[in-house]
Formats: sequence, C-alpha cells, structure tokens
Amino acid sequence: MTKTRIACAAVGVLSLVAAALLAWWITPSYVARIPSGKNIDRTYDGTFQSLLDPQALASGNLLGAVKQNVPMTVAQDVKVEKTSGNKALISDSRTTSAAGAKVEQTKWQYAVDRKSLEAVSSHPSSWTDLIPAQGLTVSWPFGAQKKNYEGWTPETQKVAPLTYLRSEKKQGITTYVYQAKVAPTKIADPQILATLPKELPVDLLKLLGTAGALPAAQAAQLAQILPELPNPVPLSYTFQDDSTFWVDPHTGLVIDVQRAQQRVAEIALPNGTTVPLIPAVAVTYQDSAASSKAAADDARHGRTVISWLGVYLPIILLALGVVLLALAGVLRGRRRPAARASGPAAGTGPGTGPGSTVPPTQE
Repeated sequence: MTKTRIACAAVGVLSLVAAALLAWWITPSYVARIPSGKNIDRTYDGTFQSLLDPQALASGNLLGAVKQNVPMTVAQDVKVEKTSGNKALISDSRTTSAAGAKVEQTKWQYAVDRKSLEAVSSHPSSWTDLIPAQGLTVSWPFGAQKKNYEGWTPETQKVAPLTYLRSEKKQGITTYVYQAKVAPTKIADPQILATLPKELPVDLLKLLGTAGALPAAQAAQLAQILPELPNPVPLSYTFQDDSTFWVDPHTGLVIDVQRAQQRVAEIALPNGTTVPLIPAVAVTYQDSAASSKAAADDARHGRTVISWLGVYLPIILLALGVVLLALAGVLRGRRRPAARASGPAAGTGPGTGPGSTVPPTQE
C-alpha cells in the first residue's frame, strides 16, 4: 500500500511539472517557431498590365517594347537553410514568368528570429550574403496580433508599415488582414536593377515621345527636357506597392495575398531630380487557388500541433496529476493502524506474569 501511495504521488507531481513545462516553456520556446529544414512553396497568378522588354527597346522596336495584359506567374520558395539556437537563416527565392517565359529571378537571404520572424543583426559569422533587413521578412510571427507591424521591402531595401485592418474568414480560417502601402520609392536592389535598362539613347527617347508610347502630358514634358539631357540618358526606377495579406494568427502563415505593384522608369535630370517616363512593370497578382489551399492546410496542421502540445496535453497532464495526488492522499488516510504491543495482565507487575523470565523481587 505504501509503495502504491508513493508511486501515485511521484507520478502526480511529475505530471504537474510536465504540464507546466509544456504550456509555458517547451511549446512557446521550441514548438511555436520555425523548424529546421522547413520549406514552403507558393505560387501566384496575375497579369502584367504593362511590361517593358529591354531587348526590344534597345533594338528600337517600340511596338514590341511595351507589352500589355500578359498573363504572369510567380513561383516562390522560402527555405530554412540553417538554424542556430533561436535564429534561422532563411532564403526567399522567386521566379517570375510572363506567358511562360522567365523574366526575372531573385534570391534574398535573411537572418531572423525563429518565433517573431523579424530580422536580426546578431547571427553566426558563417552566415554570409545576408540582406541587412529590418522588421518582418518572409511572414508574420507565431501568435500574430491585431496591431501594425513593419515589413521589409526587398525592392527598395527599406521598411514599410503593415497596417492591421480587420479579421476575416479565408479558406475556412479566421485570419487577420493587413495592408502594405509603399509610395513611389527608389529601387535599390541590384538583382532587380540588373534586369532593367540603365540608360537610353536620346534618339530612342524622342521616338518614345512621338510614337504615342507615352501619355500626351509626359510626351510634352519629355520634349522640353530632352535638349538638357546627356546622351545616352541615365535612368532610375521607383517601386510602389499596394498589397493585402490574409494571415493565420496562430502560425503567422499567409493564407492569401493580393498585390498591385509598379516599377516606373524615370529620367535622372542633371539637377538631381527625376521625371517619370514609363512603367517598366505594372502588375497585379494573388495566390493561386492551389497555393492558398496548401497554405490553409499548413496553418491547420500547425494550429493542431501547437494546440495539442500547448493546451490539450497540459490540461490532460494537469488533471492526471491532480487525480493521482488526491489518490495518494486517500491511500495515506486509509493506512492500516500499527499493531498494539502485548502487555501484562491486569493487576500484575512487571516480570510477575506467567512465563516471565524476570525473577520476582525477593523480600
């Protein structure tokens, strides 16, 4: 009986400790964070309202230089390359295609906190070729909140506000909806700039102005400033964005996104100012149906793991611990009383009873 009581008490205490560790330490610190080797593939569908073909433009083929209403796709692969404690090296690779032909390929690498997903500057020295980012990079944090965040814009290499808008159902999941708006900002990413013309001959710009490739107001402005420009004319580019994200708050996964983006070619004037010329890219796209469904499935799986390890299992262990400790208390109260020792018969003194080995006192 004593061994059973001790076993119940020991297992009960261990259950209570395990419940506390799972709920307040193991799950928050080791489960609700990006696992090593995680790989997330997403696809997006949309349309290039306007797409500048650098090769056609350079050859003087103005009719073929600006393509309009071209179907486009983006294939994105986000991969956890390495981890070190609570930090992760994450790569974000994207391939953009127009009507099936690849037009752009980029890859950015970040060091991030595995729970908050925010960029960190402290990381192993062996992690090289990292973007010195700030704010959120590839997704929202585990346990996203109804508040505004800051997100990294790789095109401009600056942060932009991610504004919380509302709660809304998407793919059967209650999501938090955030909006990112980036006003026209200079493009700084070298991968993107490498795909865009750095300069154009003055004669080609004249053709753009007279061939109807530009709106009338811009064509008139171009005609006025051309005599002041060097030949060839240097170009710069700005990026602007209006995007909406539907985010699962438990896992931080983006269930769906709708984006409207532009990259506008600008003429750099000698005085340091710029004049917008023509959209090099004007595009709208969103998650493909299959990609959005896969994101929702991933979110449900993540929710289940976090709920079981962080809520349900601790409750079960807590209940088990309380029951076992209560049982140990019951067993303690029902202990068999100790046997009473045999004493001498009434009216006899020590050593005077039958069979006593102590001799009686001699008078």
